[in-house]
Amino acid sequence: MKNLKLSLDEGETLLGRLLQDGVDIAHDCGGVLACSSCRVVVREGLEHLDAASADEIDMLDRAGAAEPGARLACQVEGRAAELVVQIPREEAPERVVMRPVLVSARAAKHFAAQLAKHPGAIAVRLAVEAAGCSGFGYRVDPTDIVRDDDKVFESRGVRVVVNAASLPYLQGTTLDVMEEGLARRVRFDNPNARRSCGCGETFGV
Repeated sequence: MKNLKLSLDEGETLLGRLLQDGVDIAHDCGGVLACSSCRVVVREGLEHLDAASADEIDMLDRAGAAEPGARLACQVEGRAAELVVQIPREEAPERVVMRPVLVSARAAKHFAAQLAKHPGAIAVRLAVEAAGCSGFGYRVDPTDIVRDDDKVFESRGVRVVVNAASLPYLQGTTLDVMEEGLARRVRFDNPNARRSCGCGETFGV
């Protein structure tokens, strides 16, 4: 690993500075704390930075990054600090197996009926957004476009698209539909959720 010496301006992120300087550093989720691909080791200047948040520490733990000074470049914000950092390089990266997003038979029937009500809709868009008492909320909408960064899943004749930022939180999820009287609501069986609220529509990781 090569040492990189740089200085951060007030409010500038380390990821932004590295990319601006032409440094080849992965940032699969676009810098929204949804992956650990922008992992770095701060060798000098760590004392000038704010401590890592609980969410950043959790993401580093998942990546097995226990080395002193390990940080996520997207979460390191400048305070006019001089830093020396290293970017870990794995000789043989582990192949990541993507777990599909699935729909139950009831959900497939429900979504097919919903899509039929929206001319031009070609898929169900599943995403997460900051919401609720547990941290994240689900969003399900018909969509008439598939973007370049979308992951597309086909299940029981229904196409489900998930954007890159939401994918780490949603892969492996199965969507079902529950009937409560005359109402119906989507139920999310999400293996990534460590906690959820009573309504089942918000969760934490």
